[in-house]
Order: sequence, then C-alpha cells, then structure tokens
Amino acid sequence: MGEFLPLFWYFLLVVPTALFIILDGADLGIGILSLTTNESRRSAMLSAIGPLWYANETWLVVAGAILFGAFPLAYGVMLSSLYIPAMVFLFGLVFRAVSVEFRVHSQHKRFWGFTFGLGCLLAVLGQGFIFGGLFSDLKIESGSFVGGPWDWLNINSSIIAIGVLSAYAMVGAAQIVNKTEGDILAQNRRLLVGSASAALALFIMVIILMFTGHAPISLIWLKSPQVYLEPIFLFTVIGGFIMTLVRSSKQRSNKAPYIWSVVVFVGTAALTISGIFPYFIPFSLSIAQAASPRSSLIFMLFGAGMILPIIIFYNIYVHRVFAGKVYGGEAEKCNGVNNNEY
Repeated sequence: MGEFLPLFWYFLLVVPTALFIILDGADLGIGILSLTTNESRRSAMLSAIGPLWYANETWLVVAGAILFGAFPLAYGVMLSSLYIPAMVFLFGLVFRAVSVEFRVHSQHKRFWGFTFGLGCLLAVLGQGFIFGGLFSDLKIESGSFVGGPWDWLNINSSIIAIGVLSAYAMVGAAQIVNKTEGDILAQNRRLLVGSASAALALFIMVIILMFTGHAPISLIWLKSPQVYLEPIFLFTVIGGFIMTLVRSSKQRSNKAPYIWSVVVFVGTAALTISGIFPYFIPFSLSIAQAASPRSSLIFMLFGAGMILPIIIFYNIYVHRVFAGKVYGGEAEKCNGVNNNEY
C-alpha cells in the first residue's frame, strides 16, 4: 500500500496534465496561429475556441492541486528551479483570459485579439521551458534545488521549447480544421501541413540530440529499465506525425488530423514517462521520495472522489454543447449556438 499510493497519485497527476496539454494546447495553438492572420480569420479562430478554454483550463487547476498536495517536495523543487518560466506561463494564461473578456466589449477588437495571441504565445513558451528545464540536469541535493535561477535556459531547453511551440501550433491547426467549414477550410489545411512539418522536424532534432549524447540526460535515459518500450512509443509518435500530414492533405475527414495529432501528444507523453520512470524529476527525485506521507495521500482520496466526477461531467457537458462548426468567417454553430462574441 505504501508503494501503491504514490504511483496512484502520480497516475492521477499525469492524466489531468495530459488532458490540459491536449485540450487547452489546441486553444493555445489556435491563439498562436491567430497572430499570423488578419482580423476576419482571427475572429473565426477565436469562435472555434469559444468557451471551451474555460473547461479545458480546469484540468490545470486539478493537476496543480494534486502536485501541491500529493508531491509537495517536487512542487517546491520545480518552483525553485523553474520559477521564471513558471511565471511566464501563468502571466500568459492571465493575458489570454483578460484579452478574451475585453475583446467581447471593446471597440478595439484587433488590439485585444493580438494580446490574446501574445498571451497564448507566452503561455506556450513558459510550458516549453518548464519541460525543457526539467531535462537540463538541474542541481538538486537532499531534495532541494541548489543551482542558479537561469539553469533552465540552455540550447537543449530552447530546442524543446520551440518544439513544444510547433506541436501546439499543429494541434491548434488540426482543431481549426476539425471545427471549420466553408472557404477558410483549405487555408486551414495548409496551415496544418506547415505546423506539423515543423513539429516533426524539431521532434527528430530532439531525438538526435538524445541518441548522440548531446543532451544532458541522454546516457541515463538510454539506461532506463523501460528502454524496450521506448522504440514502440517513438514509432507511435513518428507514425502519428506522418498520418497527420497525410490526412491533412485529404478532403475525406476533417476530424482525422486532430485525432492523429492527439496520438502524437499521447505517444510523446508515454515516451517521456517511460524514459524517466520511476523518477519524478529526472534523474534526481523519485516518485516515492517526492510523495506526501501515506496518511495525507489517503485523506486526499476523499476530496478527489468528490471533485473529480464533477469536473469530468462539466467538461463532457461543455464539449457536447459546443461541438458545432464555424462557417467561413462567421461563428454560426451547427447546433444553433451562436458564439460570435468570442
């Protein structure tokens, strides 16, 4: 029981984190892509997001609460070592939320549409450098970070951050293809091909760095007990990229590119976890070391049992209600819900 509870809570942390990255990642990717287009197409992009980002962001709250309660040591180490990118990430989310609300009522929609995209860009870069910083061989001794405030910033973390940016743009473009109809659909497909190609190129670059020993944790990663699983996940990710590119150039299904982009994200998450398990922070702090006492983990089960079903129901309901399409530059929904104010 003592070993099961930390692993159980680790699973509960991974799932909402993955849901946030996939679901809200599409919203953030759309926001980034909106910086590259005109106001008419930007309005259509924001209409495709609609109020879904409210629901998608709840998974971040769940993941943050689990991290703080179930793994306080890891929470402290991550904030100490990655404070700057974490603040960039949070400020980006704040800018996004403020911009959405102000854009609804302001006469300067172009300005607030631009700040929405800028907030999304900051949020994604913050996430990218958090992820890249975790794989930068952080100096951790006796459960405490003893390095400098800029240890997370290096060439490897920068490549990973740009890769995360491209991946979010890919899933965002796939979501736009899935949610739009009419004249702009062909343009959105070309946008998806470009972003998916960039994400694939950067992913291959990161893999080359890992297998040539240029990344700080390469040799340790290759000695992982789960190393036999890594080729399976690696081919899954590459196959997902290829299928995303293939299906984005065909007209038969608008949803298929989004499904395959999700496969890329899930495969990347599985590849990462298999490479560092059983460590929480590679390769300094294990899951068992980072976990709260057994009594705290048991007590938290009661709260999770009450809150998680509500959040799951809320997310399913919101995604069902706003599952319609955006036509051309307008925000008319197939299900009759007009969401143009977003």
